[in-house]
Amino acid sequence: MANLSNAKPLLQRVLVIVKETYFELVQAANDRHQLDEIAKKAPGLESVAESHAQHVATLKQVTGELTALGVDFEVVNRRHPELQTKLAVASLVITVGGDGTFLTASHDITDQTPVLGVNSAPITSFGHFCVCDRHSFSATLAKVASGEFKPVKLLRLALSIDGKAVSELVLNEVLIAHEQPAGTSRYHITVAGQTEVHKCSGLLVSTPSGSTGFLRSEGGPVLAIDAQQFAYVERAPFLRLGEVHEFSRGIAARGQKLQIVSQMQGGRIYIDGDHTQHDFPRGAVLTIEAAQADLNAFVDRGCHQPYIDLEEATKLAGTGFKAWLKGLFN
Repeated sequence: MANLSNAKPLLQRVLVIVKETYFELVQAANDRHQLDEIAKKAPGLESVAESHAQHVATLKQVTGELTALGVDFEVVNRRHPELQTKLAVASLVITVGGDGTFLTASHDITDQTPVLGVNSAPITSFGHFCVCDRHSFSATLAKVASGEFKPVKLLRLALSIDGKAVSELVLNEVLIAHEQPAGTSRYHITVAGQTEVHKCSGLLVSTPSGSTGFLRSEGGPVLAIDAQQFAYVERAPFLRLGEVHEFSRGIAARGQKLQIVSQMQGGRIYIDGDHTQHDFPRGAVLTIEAAQADLNAFVDRGCHQPYIDLEEATKLAGTGFKAWLKGLFN
């Protein structure tokens, strides 16, 4: 057990935010059939019990460590109605869950309070923002408290609809699309004073933190996690023969803005997944820019570099292949 007597004020008041596991939700609903299926490890439910067990063990490890160190802490569910109030007085936030729990916490942190993510169930959670699990939590906490492990400032996006600020700050990405997945997304996008009309499957705007996820899957660029830029990609553009969209993808620097005007009857704005949504009716104007308040997070500053290196290697390989192919037919 590390001696963290010099850890104040970082450990002065710790807020531990936890997720509800699927098993807990089924238990709360008293769904006997689903519980029986989980016990039998029926198809689609094979890992539910093990994931829950890992989560419980992780929470026990985290709270046990904090208790042993004499830390003043409180454990709350990520959907606690007074979460914002509790975050306002916390000196450190520890999320116990996966990326969803980390993202939920990030939406309500508007000051410099740092966040440490603990992956509670690696069997089912990717945990991009979670720098440790229950086995490495003690050592990680010691480095955090001693100052050896410094938080990284993560750029977030600020949104406004018709001039009114959206309360949530975006840590991963925002998707502007039709409310029905098969519906056509129609909007006008303005970049650096130039406007373009798009018909597509949606516009994806990503922070550096989110660039290894949804954005990368859509062929967008991977940015260093501490970059001061954000990127956008038009998804599956509907183009006439010979038509090209100048603003089908791009990178904007801090200080630049994107403006999107909805041309959809049923437009929606999705923030960091599907849980946080806002209506985006026809004629509504969405402005996207880098938020003034970054998120202080204990993450690996170099965690995106392997993706960036892979991109560069792929480009070089592609260039070499094209050169070889050209020489083959010349």
